[in-house]
Amino acid sequence: IGENDFTVTVNGYSLGGALSVLFGFYASTDDRFTRNGPVKIFSYGSPYVVGHSFADAFRHQERKKKVQHARFYNNNDIVAHMPFNATPTKRGSNFVHIGIDVKLYSVPGMASLWGNRPPRIRYNDRQPPLDAYWRALKMNSLLNMPLPWLIKDKHGLPELQKRVARATKMEKTVALMEKESRSTTETFLRSTLDEVYELMVYQKD
Repeated sequence: IGENDFTVTVNGYSLGGALSVLFGFYASTDDRFTRNGPVKIFSYGSPYVVGHSFADAFRHQERKKKVQHARFYNNNDIVAHMPFNATPTKRGSNFVHIGIDVKLYSVPGMASLWGNRPPRIRYNDRQPPLDAYWRALKMNSLLNMPLPWLIKDKHGLPELQKRVARATKMEKTVALMEKESRSTTETFLRSTLDEVYELMVYQKD
């Protein structure tokens, strides 16, 4: 591989998604891997990976345009909401998610409570301690688990693939920006990760 003819993209599912975040961050600190653009991370069904200090360092690399992360997860996937994260700390809770969250809802059907709900996209920016702790409570694994016999299916890669395919065909996405929910007919999942970061991250600085 030559010095000027490649970029780095990392993918991972479940524990592999957690490892992809760690590898992608450390790769972003090496100029050999970011010479032609940021390291791009796509994780699927990843659990919590980092604490607040790591998240601060990750956001620093994001704003330097060294790394980007899209985290896809199912709304009722208990693994994506683990470990249990309700212990209060000075910054809110022990663990935080990083990058851009893409929350996917189940495909409409007899067993679906969500109807035709569009995906929700949110950038995980630094929050005041109380806001961070409230979000951790809402993202608690016990509040976001399916029925016990559905845990494996809801975390499975086929279910994620089905929801991603559905989401890319929808006419709108709900973008959570600056504490506001905004529906847009410009579906984010048809945009590149560079375009989403430009709108949700870089324009805020």
